[in-house]
Amino acid sequence: MILSFSTQLNGKPTYFVEKIWEGLLKYIFSHDTEYMEYLNNHEMQFCKNWDWLREGCEPDPKIHTIREDKKERWKPGTKIDFFINCRQKDMFRFAPVLEVVSVQKVEIIYRGLFIAVVIDKNLFYTDVDFTLGQGIDGMLRLAHNDGFDTIEDFFAYFSQDFEGKIIHWTDLKY
Repeated sequence: MILSFSTQLNGKPTYFVEKIWEGLLKYIFSHDTEYMEYLNNHEMQFCKNWDWLREGCEPDPKIHTIREDKKERWKPGTKIDFFINCRQKDMFRFAPVLEVVSVQKVEIIYRGLFIAVVIDKNLFYTDVDFTLGQGIDGMLRLAHNDGFDTIEDFFAYFSQDFEGKIIHWTDLKY
């Protein structure tokens, strides 16, 4: 199934393509042959390299994604097709097809001054200033692994109650 990724959120580049490739190179591929193929295809289609290919810029790997799944379509073994610009004339597959390794239920709950994140019944919570709470380090790890630079960026995107799944293409689990 197609997983579409944004290249911009709130007017800022996401670097999701680059961050996903960081994770693929670190955890899945032992060589960069496929990486070079997709990089070259991207350059041919868009007449530029991926955005982070600038000196001194190495993103944290994005090794999963969080999505709604009301129809229970995402499960281990489901094929993942990684795309940007989905349903547009410049739609682009930026990585090889992989299988979902695992999924985890995730819920984000806003209650007054507190935000709770529940992953497979494991509770993390914080105050709205992200200064107090249980599992702050774990939430930062979740945000980074999902491609966000900060907890604030993560909660700016997930800004209301949410139920869905973490779709893993590596062996990581929370």
